[in-house]
Amino acid sequence: MKRHHYKKRQTGSVAIEFAVLFTLFFTLVYGILAYSLPLLLEISFRKLSSEAARAILKVDPAAKNYSELLSREVTLSINNSWLPAAWRTGGCQAPDSGHNWQPLPAFEGNPVFGHVADTEQGRLLHVCLQRYYNANGETSRRAIIPVIELAGFRIPSLPVNDNGDTILRGAMITRL
Repeated sequence: MKRHHYKKRQTGSVAIEFAVLFTLFFTLVYGILAYSLPLLLEISFRKLSSEAARAILKVDPAAKNYSELLSREVTLSINNSWLPAAWRTGGCQAPDSGHNWQPLPAFEGNPVFGHVADTEQGRLLHVCLQRYYNANGETSRRAIIPVIELAGFRIPSLPVNDNGDTILRGAMITRL
């Protein structure tokens, strides 16, 4: 019987099938990882901003340095999270709500993580975390998992703002 003769003729086709399937599975796994990390960051930013907004309940509103105390509690809450410092930044723009938003003072060299506004109904606190997630640029603005291009498609393909930047952001506004 010549069983092995048939198998020898199929050697090249197995290599071609492997190359095609490897490319398919690599793209699938890379896509899952590349899209799940930005989603995880946005969800974490929202959760951390709401936790930081809850942490300010410890602050006495009658204190003279109320803004500094707010900034300290917000910053400590964010710094005690699981996110590495390189994965989160502050410096978000104030919300477009018609209020006179003032940035919180920076606490111990950390970025500014929010704004405060005085209204007729009381004070408002805006807590915001963000991270640039671009394919190119300086290291702090680059995607954590590099963006790759396969067959004309970018993985991950995330929306960009007017400046051409992809920004992952989580914010919370609360009344004090």
